[in-house]
Amino acid sequence: MKKKIIIISGLVVVVLAIVLTLANNKRKIDASKKVVDRSAVPVYVSTFNVQSLPIQGNLNIPAVLSANEEANISAATSGKIVSLNIELGSRVSKGQVIGVLDVKQKELNLKSTELTVDKMEKDYQRDKVLLQGDAATQSTVTKSQYDYESNKIQAALIRQQILDGNIVAPISGIITEKKLIAGEYVNTGAAIATVVDVSKLKAVVFVNEGDVFKLEEGDQVKITTDVFPGVAFTGQITFISPKGDDNHNYRVELAVTNNNKIKLKAGIYIMAEFNVGANRTALQIPKRALVEGMKNPYVFVAVGNKAQTRNLSLGREIGENIEVLKGLTAGDKVITDGQINLIDGSKIETAKK
Repeated sequence: MKKKIIIISGLVVVVLAIVLTLANNKRKIDASKKVVDRSAVPVYVSTFNVQSLPIQGNLNIPAVLSANEEANISAATSGKIVSLNIELGSRVSKGQVIGVLDVKQKELNLKSTELTVDKMEKDYQRDKVLLQGDAATQSTVTKSQYDYESNKIQAALIRQQILDGNIVAPISGIITEKKLIAGEYVNTGAAIATVVDVSKLKAVVFVNEGDVFKLEEGDQVKITTDVFPGVAFTGQITFISPKGDDNHNYRVELAVTNNNKIKLKAGIYIMAEFNVGANRTALQIPKRALVEGMKNPYVFVAVGNKAQTRNLSLGREIGENIEVLKGLTAGDKVITDGQINLIDGSKIETAKK
């Protein structure tokens, strides 16, 4: 009996020890999760004095040239390729027949159908004459006419199928890819080759709302590339989107006619230079000051020892800076470093340089 009491007492002591240990651990965990009030602790920041800086009248935007048109040469019907008269680099014209599918069976079917059409036409003409002499019924004439017209339609369908056996270039250009060769079987609509029109090239740029209204469709654009230093090409604005994106930039498409002695190629990096007016000055801040980038433009401004939020309206990007249209004035101290730790009204201290 005494031994049993000792065992029970020992178990109680162990359980109490475990409970006390768990409770102590919980207090430590809760203490570590407790939010420390740091509102009185200043955040060290760097600032930039908002000022007017020069902006060139010409707007330069990088882009990549692409082909004006690119298309697959495909088959309008299925069959074995009998001939394919193209190679990589071949020049083709729109509508040019560059290959033929095997249509011998269709040609035989056409001859058979044409013979049937001739016979049906004669039967129809004979039955019309017999009807006039009451030697045939109207239903006989109607059936003869139906058979004749049906076979004419069938012959026309076969002729179209034979024409569909021609492999035709959909646009003018240069063959850049050849996927099949003569002797292979092709399914309807399958790509046989790719043709690219590089007589005209195009490029797409995005222009901010502060400059896009100074551009018009038809305006000429100076095109330069590091591939040909010192050589200028001419482009033309062909499209200006009526709708901007989330960053208030508008899609502008350019056409570049490739009629110079020096031929440009799709994929080349270029610089498009737009004339948007005379040189001027404008309020500018470093782009790194934007807390959430250009999609939701706002910054923190140092006012005394506090940080204040300012919503902005932005203009042109100028290198590492951005033009400010609304929201700031010259002399404002914009926070450029440390803003990730700020909220409106945070206490700040300017880092010593």
